[in-house]
Amino acid sequence: MGKFKDEGNAAHALSEECSEVIKVINKMYRFYGDWDEIPPGDTESRWQQLCGEMEDVIYQWNRLVIERHHQINDDAPISEEHWGLLVKMNKNI
Repeated sequence: MGKFKDEGNAAHALSEECSEVIKVINKMYRFYGDWDEIPPGDTESRWQQLCGEMEDVIYQWNRLVIERHHQINDDAPISEEHWGLLVKMNKNI
């Protein structure tokens, strides 16, 4: 994801990361590959690429949840309950 992962609108970043997941899956099927294949010019298998993109999706989802919480609650700190859900989601990666 890189150094700009916290820049810009969280919803837009989430949609962009979702498109990256779609791209990895579509390329695998388009070129009749398999998940363990390392495509020419790449250093990671398609499975590793997909895992990395899914981590990025979850990161941006968490950003959106926090951003939305602040919008609804007039910038109030996120509750322990909501924070616990975010932590739990990240443990399941």
